[in-house]
Amino acid sequence: MAIASRLSRRNFLHLSAGIAATGLLAACVPAGAPAKQGAAPAASGGSAPSGQAVTLRFVTNHGEADQPLFENLLSEFAKKEPNIKIDHLDIGSGTDFYNSINTQGAGGQLPDVWYTRTFDIPVYASKQWTISLQPYVDRDSAEVKVDDLWPAEVAQMKWKDELYALPYDFSNVGIYYNKDMFDAAGVTYPTDDWKWDDLLQTALKFVKKEGNDFTTWGLDMYLWDWVFHGIMYGWGGNIWSDDFKTFVGNSPENEACFKWFIDARKQGLYPEAGAAPQGVDPFSAGLVPMAFQGSWATTSLRSTIADKFKFDCVAMPKSPSGQPCINAAGGAWGIAKNSANPEQAWTFNKYLTSTEGINILISEPLRSIPGRQSSVPVWNETAAKGGLPPANVGIFPKQMEGAHASPYPPYWQDYDLAWTNIVVPVLNGTSDDDAATTLQAFETEVNRIIDQNKASLG
Repeated sequence: MAIASRLSRRNFLHLSAGIAATGLLAACVPAGAPAKQGAAPAASGGSAPSGQAVTLRFVTNHGEADQPLFENLLSEFAKKEPNIKIDHLDIGSGTDFYNSINTQGAGGQLPDVWYTRTFDIPVYASKQWTISLQPYVDRDSAEVKVDDLWPAEVAQMKWKDELYALPYDFSNVGIYYNKDMFDAAGVTYPTDDWKWDDLLQTALKFVKKEGNDFTTWGLDMYLWDWVFHGIMYGWGGNIWSDDFKTFVGNSPENEACFKWFIDARKQGLYPEAGAAPQGVDPFSAGLVPMAFQGSWATTSLRSTIADKFKFDCVAMPKSPSGQPCINAAGGAWGIAKNSANPEQAWTFNKYLTSTEGINILISEPLRSIPGRQSSVPVWNETAAKGGLPPANVGIFPKQMEGAHASPYPPYWQDYDLAWTNIVVPVLNGTSDDDAATTLQAFETEVNRIIDQNKASLG
């Protein structure tokens, strides 16, 4: 996309020396960054008086494996701010999490601080569920240090040129593989310079059928739109115009991309909907040799796989023309408009997204890519120690060099639903429609969504 920002591999891998030399990172804020927006919040901010004990509701969407990390962070925060109590609830299921947030948002009962992915930020901001953090950021700029954040993620955390969240991590997806299964089959491990055709040929060495039915597949693959967009970009396609007012996804490039995956699925690359055993993760259970998985999954995979088998990860394959197929999105933290204590929520959010906080949650456990550049040295140090699978975890920051990291539209949730209802059934085999028919139907629906959301687009 024309507005896609790219995260420099050199910036990530060599920040340790830069920080030691300068004490402050000099990453540039994207062109056109706004001047100070509005007045700084009053000292009270409508909150409880300073020194009075308050309790903030804090909701995450991370799962059991990450809970010790949050417990550690909250313990450290309590030492610094004993009058701010945190009532933490983790909703591990994505469906339950979004159902809860959407219900509470409609009722004005959102938690004070909660997890918001960067593609959700414009949605929540346009609905006025979250407050602009820009006045707080401007007031406390010496603490927040926006130039310490990844510029591409800063762009994704903005709505109408104001920041509505602060970062947790910045993520992309690669391919995890079961080394034991590869060894048993005598198949060479994949390398970071492979293409999708190479992955298919590797996967077919593991595919098995009984009659007309596949019993083993080569890849456990999810079809999330923000991830699949990266593949479409790699094939030369696009999704929408820079102002999100025009859908440009019905193109020969995207049709060729969809057709490749439909044909590969029919060869057994990945299971059709409902074909794999239900209730288990096929990769962690050792049922498939490879899996789509994100940079955020290291802690959970270590926990679920334990010593059942050896595993590693490798870069997302490139397109047939050799282009990167990576799209980036991040996790962040927003503050609810209905919060009775925005000042205290801001104090907590500052710690949550500080270098210390991100080190606890991301860099020390080697989980994903830290949302602050100043957390990179600890991330590099942890990675260099070794001993924790996957050994090739450094591929995630490395492949950010070619990643697309564009902002998301305010109609993302409607778009996401359209993708789920129209595109996913064709890719997972539920529908027999071809690629051209699918893209035409998708174009019609997305155009309807855009027309419905004209007011929020300005």
